[in-house]
This record gives sequence, structure tokens and C-alpha cells, in this order.
Amino acid sequence: MKGSRLDARLDVVIVYDDDSAGQHAIHTLDVVTRHLGDGIKVHPLLWRFDHLEDPEWRAAATGAAVETCLVILSTSSKNELSAAVRDWIHGCLRSETGAPGAMVALLGPADDMDKPDSPRFRFLKDMAEAAGRSFFSPSAPAETSTGARTESNPVASRPMQAPNPSSGKILLVEDDSSIRQLNVKVLMRAGYQVDSVAGSQAGWESLQIANYDLLITDNQMPGLTGAELVRKLRDAQMTMPVIFASGGLGAEELERSQWLQPAAVLPKPFTSDALLQMVARILGRAGPAPVPYESYFHWGLND
Repeated sequence: MKGSRLDARLDVVIVYDDDSAGQHAIHTLDVVTRHLGDGIKVHPLLWRFDHLEDPEWRAAATGAAVETCLVILSTSSKNELSAAVRDWIHGCLRSETGAPGAMVALLGPADDMDKPDSPRFRFLKDMAEAAGRSFFSPSAPAETSTGARTESNPVASRPMQAPNPSSGKILLVEDDSSIRQLNVKVLMRAGYQVDSVAGSQAGWESLQIANYDLLITDNQMPGLTGAELVRKLRDAQMTMPVIFASGGLGAEELERSQWLQPAAVLPKPFTSDALLQMVARILGRAGPAPVPYESYFHWGLND
């Protein structure tokens, strides 16, 4: 996978079926990027399997995968891949871009992964190789294109840089733990102070005991929605800016709900670049440009 395009940037699409699979995929991304070299900046884009059930979302995910260098598919289930996922794989592998690329498959729970002769493994391997993509999986003795073996048990990564206390304090409310953890790393790597919680009720409690410069919230969550959280925020005369980072709140709904007063809407799924640029714009950050996400992982932070 070496080439001029990869000397500075690695665009990655991750599709996963649940939180455990998402975390497994991001751990593996850490391993892959360390094999490729320290100079590569990583730009991941995450999609859940249920996104792919919608034809429009599946088309968008296909377009993203066609343009990217690396696709990681991760599932904790031992069941057959759904028709929507198979359609997505066919769609993104049928298109030839001439760019170097690879597919990583993480099939089954991390402690009980598919063997190389399993039907799912063979299906993905044959599809990827027919499309001219490299294919590898931690469950098989496959080589990465740099000549290093993938690892089934990722080693500890480098320490994350300490945040700059003057950079702005952010509360992130997101019920998907894979997305939440990834976005925390992205924001902290850029120098922001970040607290994160898994739901709107916990977000409201956090807002009662700490001061924040920005709230970033999903909308569709169990219990209180993100919109209901922001309504409580406004009723309490809290004026901090809000970013709705959600696929479930569109411009029309916001037009009907002016009391929400969001600073911006960031439709899911979004890249780390898009998140950092929007946060920097809203906080009026005049310092250095946002730093692209790199592979620094310390699970459990702010959970």
C-alpha cells in the first residue's frame, strides 16, 4: 500500500455492526497504521451496518469506500453478512479507481474469529482480490503490503499528547461508544479539553456541575433525545453553542424548531476533518489549524 498518496494521508472507511466490533476495528486500524509508518495521518469514517440498510446511505457509503485507501469490515456476529452489507461490498469493489487499496476483515468476536476457510472469509477475500484490492485479516497468516504481519492482539499505543487547557472545553454526548471514543481522541489530539457521556440524561447532569464552551450531541438516543437535551439547556438560559452531530436531525426540523438555536448541524457519518473544522469555526479558534486524527488510542478515557 505504499505510494505517494499514502506518504502523508490514509483515508479509511470502517463498517461495523456493534460497539465491540467498532472498537476491534479501530484497534486494528492502529496496528495497520503503525506498520505503514509514523508519518501517515489517518482520516477515518465510520458507518454502522444499519446505515447500509437505507439505499441512500448505502450509496453514500459506497462512494466513500471507492475513494478511500483502506476498508475495514468488522462484525462481532457469527451470522452470515446481511444482504445490505453484501450489496455494499459488491458496490464498492466493482468500481475501479486505480488507487492502491486494501480490505481488512474482522469476522466474529475478537476471541472467536472466523478461520480462513470459512464461507464469509472466502467470500470477502475472493471479492477483494477480484477487484484488485489486497485482503488480509488478523485471523489468517496474511501479509500486509509493507511485508509485516497483522496482529490479532494489538499492542499498547503511544501516549496521547496532553490537551492545551486554554483551548476550549467540550461536552460530547453520543450513545455509540465507538463513535464517541473516536471523536474524543480526535478532539483531544487537536488540543481541546473533552468530557464525554453516553446519553442525554448524563449530559444534562454534566451540564449542571461543569462549565463548557461547546456541546456536541447526537439526536437519536435512548431516553431524552439530543433535541430535548438542548431544549432543557435553553430553558435553563444556557447560551453555549451546540453542534448536532447526527443523522437524524435535518435542516427542515431545525427550521421548525428555532428555539434549539444550534450553531451547526454535522450530518453523520462525518470525517475527523469536518468535525475539527466545524469546532474550530464555532469556537473562533485563531491558533494553529486543526490537527488531523492520528492513531492514538487509550480506551476508557472519559467513559
